[in-house]
Amino acid sequence: MPVFSTPYLEIYHDAQLQILTAKWLRGVMPFELHRGYHALLDQAVVYDCRFWLLDIRRRACIDSSDVLWTLNEFLPLVQPRLKRTTYLAFLMAPHHLAGDLADGKVPDSTYYDERPYRNERFTDTEAALAWLQHCQQLETVAR
Repeated sequence: MPVFSTPYLEIYHDAQLQILTAKWLRGVMPFELHRGYHALLDQAVVYDCRFWLLDIRRRACIDSSDVLWTLNEFLPLVQPRLKRTTYLAFLMAPHHLAGDLADGKVPDSTYYDERPYRNERFTDTEAALAWLQHCQQLETVAR
């Protein structure tokens, strides 16, 4: 059962895995994207959850302006509210990933090295979950 739901987004919390999943249900207008990400952050605070699976496969198109808003406007809000590194696994359709990688406006994963969040892109759910669980293990060892 979702912990948050709109016609365009459902958010689930898996207490056992300590993963928050945001599942986009359709393409969205910019204001819906913004509201959805803010709702995700609010739920992350409620559950003190820094490991996110963002399923964006149903979004018809992913515009680089949406990516830039996420990078420049949204992600800077995350660390002040969650206080530690947040891990975002984006689950994408193969054609979205190819377009994302080809778009010169979208930074590669090294962009995140010096930031209080980590971002990886996947086309396979199991690989995304494995990466999030690996990040959890690394955090446990680091403590």
